[in-house]
Amino acid sequence: MTTSSAHDSPAATLRSSTDPAFPIAHPRPTSGWLNDPNGLCRVDGVWHVFFQYNPDSAQHRNVHWGHLSSPDLVAWTEEPVALAPPEEGPDRAGCWSGVMGFDGEEPVAVYSGVQQFDGSSRVTLVRGSSDLRRWGPDRHVAADMPDDERVTAVRDPFLLTIGGRRWALQGAGLADGRAAVLLYDAADLWHWTYCGIWLDSSETPADVDAEIWECPQLVPFEDAGCWALIICRWHSDEDGLTVRNSTRALLLDVAEPTSDDPMPRPTVRSTAAVDDGDSFYAPQVLVHDDRALLVGWAREERSQEASDAAGWAGLLTWPRELFLRDGRLISTPAPECEGWRAGEALRHRIGAGTSPAMELPPACDALVEADTPGGASVRLIMLDEHGEPLETTFSGRAERLVIDHSIVEIYRPDDAPCTLRVEPHGGQLWRLEAEEEATVTWWELRQWSPAPSAPC
Repeated sequence: MTTSSAHDSPAATLRSSTDPAFPIAHPRPTSGWLNDPNGLCRVDGVWHVFFQYNPDSAQHRNVHWGHLSSPDLVAWTEEPVALAPPEEGPDRAGCWSGVMGFDGEEPVAVYSGVQQFDGSSRVTLVRGSSDLRRWGPDRHVAADMPDDERVTAVRDPFLLTIGGRRWALQGAGLADGRAAVLLYDAADLWHWTYCGIWLDSSETPADVDAEIWECPQLVPFEDAGCWALIICRWHSDEDGLTVRNSTRALLLDVAEPTSDDPMPRPTVRSTAAVDDGDSFYAPQVLVHDDRALLVGWAREERSQEASDAAGWAGLLTWPRELFLRDGRLISTPAPECEGWRAGEALRHRIGAGTSPAMELPPACDALVEADTPGGASVRLIMLDEHGEPLETTFSGRAERLVIDHSIVEIYRPDDAPCTLRVEPHGGQLWRLEAEEEATVTWWELRQWSPAPSAPC
């Protein structure tokens, strides 16, 4: 097996360490482009998250799979690059998004291999070592472009089990402009059978309209007796440029296969937000030990020129536990994330009748407990180095705020969270205001110190 080495340089490290936008508690390589999380899994007590990664620049091209691992979702190791485009093969133009499959106990990367940028892709499989640190080099195509004239774009394979059988989904775009999810029989991991269009946007509410549904993830919620099909809405603007709108979920009933109908069939109940922030996209979900764990991409809001100058772009959110409550998808940071808190908790009272506001540092985890049910209505305002307001970053109800330099994750009591990216300029603090009286308990975040990766 072969592996690529992790890419880093002293110049890139210096830029990142002095860049006021670079986080301290959202691990990522010090340089390069990062987007969609991939291959989320837990093997032998170790969590693994892979991600689209360009080690050579802050631009979305030359797509590899980067790799982070952790025993506890806090102490992360930056592993060597897992997958790199070969000179020839089904993924010579990039190793794009996908999941981790298993052939018995053997890990297998399952992803979109791209040869040209025309919307086509091939489901590409690569075997890994038992510790997920060495991959390939052989490529195997499990599914080519469907022999279906309606389908013009395909991407982002996802594996799941329904009725005791392994199936696969892919996101797709259709010739008539509709978005779709395709279904495959993947009982044989290495040879998939195309079953057709499983669901398309003509059958769904308008709030999930798109030209392509990307990154489909089908998550069971047994207590609610339904499934959540998470999809990312892809559009192109009038100039043909990519516009990623939002990430939403279709709440479904899924009928299991029977002797009369050998395929699972979806029925749409309703839709739900996954995250209401403008910066959130392309999450991956892993159901493990009776919980659904989600990691998303927090995309840049600054210009490409600014990212090029900084030498890096893109972050991953904190891992979140995903719940379905009264028809809404609610998520909260995984309990393990409390390990990012440094020092003793500090407490302040804010709101009407007390101090109306308080200041928070550039990297903190703050809990907001209102005196009345329903959470506190707050405003989060970025301040400059002189304490003067720059902009209101968030206004609304919140019960937890995770701030880490250029990423802000807002968690709400009865609604989807809100992920935002901001552009700090150095030395800034935050002002938190509340309309109702509330107690704010907060901790500074500790600096991530990446553990060294063991030799391959």
